[in-house]
Amino acid sequence: MAFKSGKDWNGNKDGRPKGSGLCLTSLLKIHLEKKPKGKKEYYKDLFIKKLLDKALVDNDIQALKLILNYTDGLPKQAVDLTSEGKRIGLFNYEDRNNNSNSENPSNGKKN
Repeated sequence: MAFKSGKDWNGNKDGRPKGSGLCLTSLLKIHLEKKPKGKKEYYKDLFIKKLLDKALVDNDIQALKLILNYTDGLPKQAVDLTSEGKRIGLFNYEDRNNNSNSENPSNGKKN
């Protein structure tokens, strides 16, 4: 369908509804700041207590891993940036355009 403008246009004149663009993480954060009816504690406090009970009281290894991964983070993985013992060079587009002596990465010849 072709784009219509002017008097024939009948699109969404009011635009997208407010709040409709929130992602799941944003919505979760909003609701964690609320208190359930009849409770003194916020959802975020209840959530943390439940997770800690599952990990420490129920000895749930997955819950323990989740807590550790989100507090300390996963260990850093070393990455070897070599090729047959030689360091791999990085290509900088600006250097190529500004320096007439730089190598052309496509054919390995000097400009």
